[in-house]
Amino acid sequence: MKTLIKSIKDYCTHNYESIAVAENVTSGCLQMLLGNVPNPNDYFQGGITAMGNENLSSLLGVQALNCTNKTDLNLSLTIDMAKAVAKKFNSDIGIAINGCNSHDGKFNPSFAAIVRFNKVIYAEKLLPRAQASSAVPIEYAQRVINILAEKLMPKEEEFACTTAEIFEPLS
Repeated sequence: MKTLIKSIKDYCTHNYESIAVAENVTSGCLQMLLGNVPNPNDYFQGGITAMGNENLSSLLGVQALNCTNKTDLNLSLTIDMAKAVAKKFNSDIGIAINGCNSHDGKFNPSFAAIVRFNKVIYAEKLLPRAQASSAVPIEYAQRVINILAEKLMPKEEEFACTTAEIFEPLS
């Protein structure tokens, strides 16, 4: 994971892009991972961690859902949060992970969104794969880091390696 995060940092630094995050259900795990490289301020502007959808919405200045049931949280709100955190931190990339755990320690569905230059590049409902509820926050954070890397940095095999390979279809 550390190598992947360093690659994200290198990509962002090379392209003069920065990242900001908003999270609740991951309890700061995303910020901890992104900040755990030398000189993280070269690409990572920071983030907001607030427990509860209402608190995070309020801090970001987005309209909170009036949820009677915690499963009513939705993807649209999480996208708004990603856009708002990017704007608040003057970042090119905003990441939001929004959800809640139930009183019995189990996780309800959560949502993640990544925006880049105010355009959605990823948005999805997250369901935990980890068996232990204590592992879910770091699982979600790592999954979103992997997705961010996939979206920012194309795989090498997508590029032709030599001039001959580029012109081969033309002959």
